[in-house]
Amino acid sequence: MSYSDVEAELRRHPAVQECVVARIPTGPRTHMLVAYVVIIGQASPADIRAFLSTPRLRSNRVPRAVIPVDSLPCTRFGEVDRGGLPLPVQPGMMAGGKGALADLDDMPLGGLMLVLAGVVALVAFLTTDVFWPGSTDLSVVPQTWFRRLFTGLYVAEFLSFGLGISFLLFGRRRLTRLGRPSWLTTLAHLSIVWLLAAWWPQDNFYRLAAKTDWARQAALVYGFNITLMIAAAVLVVFAVRERPAG
Repeated sequence: MSYSDVEAELRRHPAVQECVVARIPTGPRTHMLVAYVVIIGQASPADIRAFLSTPRLRSNRVPRAVIPVDSLPCTRFGEVDRGGLPLPVQPGMMAGGKGALADLDDMPLGGLMLVLAGVVALVAFLTTDVFWPGSTDLSVVPQTWFRRLFTGLYVAEFLSFGLGISFLLFGRRRLTRLGRPSWLTTLAHLSIVWLLAAWWPQDNFYRLAAKTDWARQAALVYGFNITLMIAAAVLVVFAVRERPAG
């Protein structure tokens, strides 16, 4: 596969003197895109990687690692010796170990997640009355357009729950590429899942709770509302946490 477009964009960076982009195997069925660059000046690998981001390149064409080298190894014919390029150190990316999900870079992961989200949403729709009998009953709502509004709300909750479950299964590997600490990545992963998945059970519990049942109302507030606030705060920390240089 040619990465000439990525290399062309790299050469646009004023600090990149030479470069080559290679697809490096990281396991039996996994790989990562790596850029090897000869840097002049003070640019860091993180700066160069950020330079390649949208709108310059699609996200799947941005190298996951930028490795500074003093010079590119060459064959006696003057071509880049790709076999002589140093392998990247991957302290976090290879932490999955046995049982980790296979790398899905070559698969339409977004489509797969949406399909799974749709299946889980359908299951949620079919089981709502099993877990919360009557919580979605709209027979007492007089106006048709009000019923449509509430129906739209229920559909959104089903889909959000399905997307949350999909992200639970497939989302962590994408978050690890952002280079945050493992503990923070785990918290962010679970926070995103909770922010998506909590609405389906939350609203059904609320709809069946009496307004004056203060014990249940308090339990729901602390079980859902407060935890959703905490999840949002975790994502703020994840977003503003600086990635280690290099």
